[in-house]
Amino acid sequence: MAKETKKKDMAVDNGLDKKLSQEARLKDLTKKMYTIVGVSVFMLLAFIYLTAHSRATYAEQLETTMFLNQYRMGSKNLTTAVQSYAVTGDETYYNNYFKELNEDKNRDIAWAGLQENDVKDNEWAMLESIASMSQGLVPLEEEAMAQVKAGNQIKAIEAVFGDVYTETANKISAQTDTAIDTIQNRIALYVQILNIIVIVCEVIFVITILAIIYMILLTINFARKELLNPIISVSASLEELAKGNLHVDLGDMKANNSEVGRMVGALAFMKESFMNMINEISNVLGEMGHGNFRVKLDATYVGEFIKIKDSLEEIIKEMRGILNTIRDTAQEIDGGSEQLAKAAMDLADGSTVQAAKMQEVAEMVDEMAASMEAKAEEAQDTVKISSAAGEALLDGNEKMQELKLAIGDIEKCSNEIRTIIGTIEDIANQTNLLSLNAAIEAARAGEAGRGFAVVAEQVKNLAEESANAAGETRKLIDTTVEAVQKGIAYADVTAESMVEVMTGAKQATDMMEKMAVELREEAANMKKIDDNVARVAEIVDNNSATSEETAAVSEEQTAQVATMVQMMEQFVI
Repeated sequence: MAKETKKKDMAVDNGLDKKLSQEARLKDLTKKMYTIVGVSVFMLLAFIYLTAHSRATYAEQLETTMFLNQYRMGSKNLTTAVQSYAVTGDETYYNNYFKELNEDKNRDIAWAGLQENDVKDNEWAMLESIASMSQGLVPLEEEAMAQVKAGNQIKAIEAVFGDVYTETANKISAQTDTAIDTIQNRIALYVQILNIIVIVCEVIFVITILAIIYMILLTINFARKELLNPIISVSASLEELAKGNLHVDLGDMKANNSEVGRMVGALAFMKESFMNMINEISNVLGEMGHGNFRVKLDATYVGEFIKIKDSLEEIIKEMRGILNTIRDTAQEIDGGSEQLAKAAMDLADGSTVQAAKMQEVAEMVDEMAASMEAKAEEAQDTVKISSAAGEALLDGNEKMQELKLAIGDIEKCSNEIRTIIGTIEDIANQTNLLSLNAAIEAARAGEAGRGFAVVAEQVKNLAEESANAAGETRKLIDTTVEAVQKGIAYADVTAESMVEVMTGAKQATDMMEKMAVELREEAANMKKIDDNVARVAEIVDNNSATSEETAAVSEEQTAQVATMVQMMEQFVI
C-alpha cells in the first residue's frame, strides 16, 4: 500500500497523468498480460498435474482392482486346491495348496499392494472382514487335509463342502465384489471429478490463450498507435529540425501529460525556443549591422544556449564601449582639430604680419645702412675739409650738429628695430608654443595626426631659428646702439668742444677720422644686420607658407574628423 502511494506521488511529482501515461498504460497491459499468462501457465500446470493425477488414480484403481482380484484368486486357489484334494486325495492339489500358501502368496502380495494404495478406512474395514473370514476357513481346510491324510475323505468333503465353509466362501466372494465395486466407484467418481476439473482447466486455458492473443493484439495496436507512430513522427520532426527546418509541422501530435505528449511538448518548446532565439539573434545582428547597439536579448535561452546569449551580450557591451571610446576620441580630435586649425590660421596671420614687419625692418635697415654709408663718406669729407681748411670749422660744427641729429635718428631707428626684434621674439615664442600645442594635439590624434606632427616639428624648428636669428639681431642692434650712443657722446663732446676743436683742428681731424672708421665699421655691421634681417624675413616667409600648409592640413583633418564624427553619430550606443 505504501509502495503504491509512493508510485502515485512520484507520478504526480513528474507531472504525469496516469490515465494518459503510455508507461502506466503499457505497465497495465503488461500486468494484465502477466496475470493472464500466469493464469494460463497455472491452468496448464493444473491440467498437466490433474491429467497425470487422473491417470495415476485410474492406474491405482486398476491396481487396486487387480490386487483385490489377486486376493480373491489366491483365496479361490486355496479353496479349489483343498476341495480338489478332499475329493480326489491327489497330492498334487495338496502341493498346490501349500504352494499358493507359501510360494505364490497371492493374498499376501495383494494385501501388501492394497496397503500401499490409497484405500479408505471403510474400505479397509471391508477388506479386514474378508481377511478375517478367510482366516476363519483355514481350520476347516486344515481339518479336511488331515482327514484326507487319515483316509477319511467323507469327513474331509464335509469340512470343505459343508454349509459353513460354503457360506463363508460365498460371503468372502460377495464382500470382495462389494469392496471392488466400492473402491472402483469411489475412484471412478474421483476420476470423474478430476476429468471435470481438467475440462474446466482446458476451457480456462483456451480462454487465457485467447485472452493472451487479444492482449498481444491490443499491445501491438497500442505500441503502433501510441508509441511507434508518434515516435516515427517525432523522429521525422527531429530530422527536419536537424536540417535547420524550424517550421516543421507536428501534425496531429498534441502535447499532454503522457510520455509521448510530453515529448511532443518538449519538441514544440524546442522548436519555438529555437525560432525565438534565432529570430532574436538575427534581429539583434541586423540592428547591430545598421549601427544600433542599444539592443537587448529578451528571449528565453536554456541550457548551452545561455552561453550564446552571454557571449552576444558581452560582444554588444564591448562594442558599445569601443564605439563610445571612438566617439569620444573623435569628438576630442574634432575639438583639437578645430583648435589646431584656428591656431594654424592665427599662426599664418601672425607670420604674414611678421613678414610685413620684417619687410619694414629690412627697408629701415637698408635706409640706415645707406645713411651710415653716407655719414661715413660725409665724415671722411669732413676730415678732409678739416685738414684742408680750418675755416670750415663753423660749417663742420653745423655738420656736427647734423651728424648728431643723424646719430640720434640712428639711435631712434635702433630702438625701433629693438622693439621689432622683441616682437619677432614674441612671435617666435608664440610659434614655438603653438607648435608644442600642435604636437600635443597630433599625439592625441594618434595615427591620423602623424603627418601633422611632422608639420608641428617643422614649425617648432622654424620658430627656434627665428628666435635664434632675432637674438643675434638683438645683439648686433645692441652693439649698434652702444656704438651710436658712443657716437652721440662723441658728437656731444665735439659740439660742446667745438671752440676747443677749432684750436685743436688736428685733434678734431683725428677724432673725425676715427669716427669715420667707426661709422664704416657700423655700416658693415648694419650690412650684417641687413643680411640677418633678410634671412629672418626668408624664415618668416617660410613660416607663413608652412602655416598656410598647416592650416590647409588642419582644415582637411577637421573635415575628415567631422566625417568620422558624422559616421559615429550613425551608431546608437
